[in-house]
Amino acid sequence: MKKIFLKNIIPVLGIVFFYACSSKNIQKVQSVSDSISKQEAKQEAEYVAKMLKFHNKLNVDSLLNSYNSRINIEEDFIIPLDTMIDGDSSRVVVIGKFINEKDVFALDIYGTWSKQKIDFYRFDGSWQKLKSDTYDEDVINFSFENFNNDKDSEILLLGGANMNGNRLNSIYKYDSNNNQFVKACSLFATELSYDSISNLLHYQYFGSWYMDEIQAIYKWNNNRIIPVKEVRKSLKIQKLSNVGNFNSNTLISYYENPTQDKDTIVLKFKKTYREKNIKLYDLWENFFENK
Repeated sequence: MKKIFLKNIIPVLGIVFFYACSSKNIQKVQSVSDSISKQEAKQEAEYVAKMLKFHNKLNVDSLLNSYNSRINIEEDFIIPLDTMIDGDSSRVVVIGKFINEKDVFALDIYGTWSKQKIDFYRFDGSWQKLKSDTYDEDVINFSFENFNNDKDSEILLLGGANMNGNRLNSIYKYDSNNNQFVKACSLFATELSYDSISNLLHYQYFGSWYMDEIQAIYKWNNNRIIPVKEVRKSLKIQKLSNVGNFNSNTLISYYENPTQDKDTIVLKFKKTYREKNIKLYDLWENFFENK
């Protein structure tokens, strides 16, 4: 199924998407608020109160039902709601055949930059809520991609990136046998990519000198993603004297999943890492290419 990214269609639709609610933008809103007049501040507060009241009273079931007549003829996404409540809150509702070509689903994503809630719905003559999930951070974007070479797309939710570019990546898989959404994984990563040839996911985490650098390979097992193998590089610092002299070494650790059907890995070895050691260098530099 063709990949569809909401961030690509939003400019065409003229929508201000909810990922604008970042901590950086909150600081900008606060800075602007400090400079406006008391009258403007009062008007802004009244608007926020009005929007909060609207969302607190909003009946999502009624909202979804009001679009039932368009479901069978609508080719693109239906976005009945996409609003900024204030500089700290947002809400978006999306309806469409974003999992497969026959079933209609809906997402309702709402909350603040510090807490987001996601509700998953499926239409089968009437709307059914299949799952709810809560995140203690801002969900800034999502897309629909095929991560396992079947006919269905999965839902990828992305959190806000930290200073090193790492962010939460959560993948949801629709289980048609049980009519439910399953959280396949929730990984804090620099990059999470899918290799369609091997049907494996490649995970990378870099950026923090005090944290391990990690590369890992994951596979699908019963609608969930479990590790196959993993390699880590870590910094070992040893104090040599009381005058502040230190010595540092890089260690490399290699793990494998001994079961191949459970979410577990065990350490196979840990060694001092030197680039002159061809085997260890190749293990790290060509981790995803090595079979």
